[in-house]
Amino acid sequence: MSQNSQKTRSRILACAAQEFLENGFINANLRRIAKAAQVTTGALYNHFANKSELFDALVAAPAEEMLARFRKIHEDVKETLPGLTPAGMRKSANTGTNWMLAYIYAHMEAFRLIFCCSEGTRWAGYLEELIAVEEQSYRYYCDTLGKSGNRTEDLFLHMTASSGFQYFVELVSHNVPYEQAVAVMDNVKRYGMAGWIEILGLAP
Repeated sequence: MSQNSQKTRSRILACAAQEFLENGFINANLRRIAKAAQVTTGALYNHFANKSELFDALVAAPAEEMLARFRKIHEDVKETLPGLTPAGMRKSANTGTNWMLAYIYAHMEAFRLIFCCSEGTRWAGYLEELIAVEEQSYRYYCDTLGKSGNRTEDLFLHMTASSGFQYFVELVSHNVPYEQAVAVMDNVKRYGMAGWIEILGLAP
């Protein structure tokens, strides 16, 4: 790709991101994007076949990397069970949450597009993929670590996993500064860990 072509592509992507953020995927208009990027619609189509491909170009790389690394984090944690102590649980959970928060903020535009503007795209189900990974891991952790003798309900695990990701959505959708987000998530981590220790029947 020539330097001029690369500049044109970058300009289209920047204008597309703004269009999607302002109007969402469904209401975004390729002609407005082309006009803002100072190219013809034909030139835009030379770079991107359709609106979905344009959205993918903005979000796919960071989204796929985060999902893959998130799965790997949970697989690595499973290898430490069943001898994980409450202190070890806390360290593991904090490390994973801290990494995800930092990663999302390092790719804020992409995740704002996914969390807030992706209805009508394949990325509309992205949060559910993350939740499914978390929920399956919760089931494994509860079955392996639980000392109370009571099986934790699947619905509870689903709701807990869903609510955990809602914190990230709220931070992104409200454009909360990173330092404030870190402080908020520190409270979330303490709150959540206390609950898990109680649910699993572990000594604090």
